Amino acid sequence: MATTRISLIGEAYDCVAPLFDGVIAPAGVEIVATRAPSPEAMRRQLTTWEFDVCEMAFGAYLIAKAQGADVTAIPVFPRRAFFHTQFVVHASSGIAHPAALNGKRVGVAEYVQSATLWARGMLAHDFDVDSRSIEWYVERSGADSTGTVLGFKPPADIAIVQTPGGKSVAAMVQAGELAAALAGSLFQRIDTPFPPDVHPLFADVVAEGKRFHAAHGYVPANHMYMIRGSLARERPELVATLYRAFCDASDHARGQLPANATAGQLYGNAYLVETCRSLSGDPFAYGIAANRAMLEQVARLCREQGLVKASPRIEEMFAPHLE
Repeated sequence: MATTRISLIGEAYDCVAPLFDGVIAPAGVEIVATRAPSPEAMRRQLTTWEFDVCEMAFGAYLIAKAQGADVTAIPVFPRRAFFHTQFVVHASSGIAHPAALNGKRVGVAEYVQSATLWARGMLAHDFDVDSRSIEWYVERSGADSTGTVLGFKPPADIAIVQTPGGKSVAAMVQAGELAAALAGSLFQRIDTPFPPDVHPLFADVVAEGKRFHAAHGYVPANHMYMIRGSLARERPELVATLYRAFCDASDHARGQLPANATAGQLYGNAYLVETCRSLSGDPFAYGIAANRAMLEQVARLCREQGLVKASPRIEEMFAPHLE
């Protein structure tokens, strides 16, 4: 059987590392993997289009498709989190509940980032936070910004301010220059104390994660894998093989976990492990059917927040026959 070479770029998360490392090797396929932090991988692909498969944020993917890029995706989700629980606030802000973010200066990495997309959407839908009342400070710019690479222009009624000199929003919130920031896992480690005068927006992030899951039924994912459209059209059997290989890699990684660990360890930070320990079902399942509610919501959020003009049908987002 002839071997087909497939180029892949992205982060080698625990759940996909067996595929990156060659531990999982699909028959007839040679995976040529390039490890890169996900923001770098996405910007590189959107600039050069040199890879067959690339880890990609939902927002960037849907913007690229709306602009006519010949791409599709496979329903593999290597990173999940309750992203809104990753907001931190400065003590001087007086913010004691999410709705108090209205009208404030809030920092995020960049506007089109899918973690930011989810976080804004969760606050808007569950806590009456109006994104258009907030002054959003972003730290990524120019070639470091996925939005800039895509030529994305934010809605006119959204106030976006570049941080001075690209200063990190985490540093700005610690200095009291911002009321809050989506600091991500930088501050969200169980064994790491928060800096002075900084505390999480949600005092109990595990309880909030459980509340969100009970209300909505899923753990949000921010990335999937984008594939050349020509590959899906000309070699659908190869795309199906790649999808199965990602599933096999996840199963292999789960099998290597200690007996007392949970799959959350593979897909997020320590708080996600604790949050998902008692959740029913498989919060980290791949596939369209198991994730339809989540996928419909992320497509809706992309439209609501001005990333795309219309929400695509879920079947339009993924290669055929990958339920």
